[in-house]
Amino acid sequence: MRRKNEHDKYWWIVPGEIEGERESGLVSLSLARESKDFSKLRNLVWKWYRWNVASRTDLSASAKLFGWSLVERWRYETFSSHDALNYYTQMIGLNRKTCGRALQELSDANLVWIVLEDEKKRLNKSQARGRKHFLLVGLSDLIRGEKATH
Repeated sequence: MRRKNEHDKYWWIVPGEIEGERESGLVSLSLARESKDFSKLRNLVWKWYRWNVASRTDLSASAKLFGWSLVERWRYETFSSHDALNYYTQMIGLNRKTCGRALQELSDANLVWIVLEDEKKRLNKSQARGRKHFLLVGLSDLIRGEKATH
């Protein structure tokens, strides 16, 4: 059973409107709370991947594969993926350096935000310390758009 305020502890799940929601990794708290159907939400996360990562011709194959792993490990509780980089390297079978470059490529393309859980901080590149979360840029906008059409 989910706690009522489980989303309140993550700084990127914010109350109120998000300016530039399509270019932001932030998620609206009201949308997070309204998104009760996990399977529908999961389908939207995969739609985000197909539209924003898989269809891009300017991304390397390793960036697409790393993006796939982020979506596969995305969690409702945090509205992020937050495994260690080593986990993703084992999951997709690429070495750590290649995964680091792939993550940087996704970040540079503003498809993924790298943030620290305990500090209200978005990182320009991954770092060794701190509990990192990987946020899908524009996901909140996609969820809002789907809710408007239903």
